[in-house]
Amino acid sequence: MAGGDEAVTMGDATHLTPGAGGATVPDGPVPPVTVVPPVRRTVHFGAGPEWSLSQLGATAAAVGGVVVYLASLSRAGGGFDSLWWALAALPLFTMAWAGSAAPLLYWALLLYGWFTLTPAGSFSWWSLPAAAGLAVGHAAAALSASSPPAGSFTSRTASRWVRHTAIASAAAVPVAVLAGLLAGRSLGIVPVAYVVGLGGVAVGLWLVRTSPPAPRD
Repeated sequence: MAGGDEAVTMGDATHLTPGAGGATVPDGPVPPVTVVPPVRRTVHFGAGPEWSLSQLGATAAAVGGVVVYLASLSRAGGGFDSLWWALAALPLFTMAWAGSAAPLLYWALLLYGWFTLTPAGSFSWWSLPAAAGLAVGHAAAALSASSPPAGSFTSRTASRWVRHTAIASAAAVPVAVLAGLLAGRSLGIVPVAYVVGLGGVAVGLWLVRTSPPAPRD
């Protein structure tokens, strides 16, 4: 290339010939390039496995989702026994089995609590933040299951999951509006609410599935 040095490889040494305006470089072997891997910080809890900061962040998001759900349930049902608040700590133990059926059974218990602790046939707008808490808790468990405990998530992966979780949470808004419109009508609100609610849950779980969202080029 004009104006630069031309590299010629001979044996184990690389010789540089001067170009039009370049300076000569002494002949000699080229030292190998050492790539230093990034430092990955992990945390130990007793004799258990190492946990990355990304995994701890996913666990904190799962706990936050449960707290929002329980707070919404308390407002919608007029309060409940304080023992229910202990369920907010369960993600600290179930995240180690995020890839199993443990999170599914855990959220099944929380959904059962909503149907038993709120008045039958009633509708509350507190169901919207409850749905958002459920979506965040489910997405956090699914994201945690996509990587080993010591694995880390890139900022691009995290933003992609946040976007999908926001879409799943937004799907609850038209469902809640429809349920609110039907709440004051004598149309058998209990069966209708079950159908509408299950449809919203199905759409949300389809948008935030257990496999990681596919990256876009």
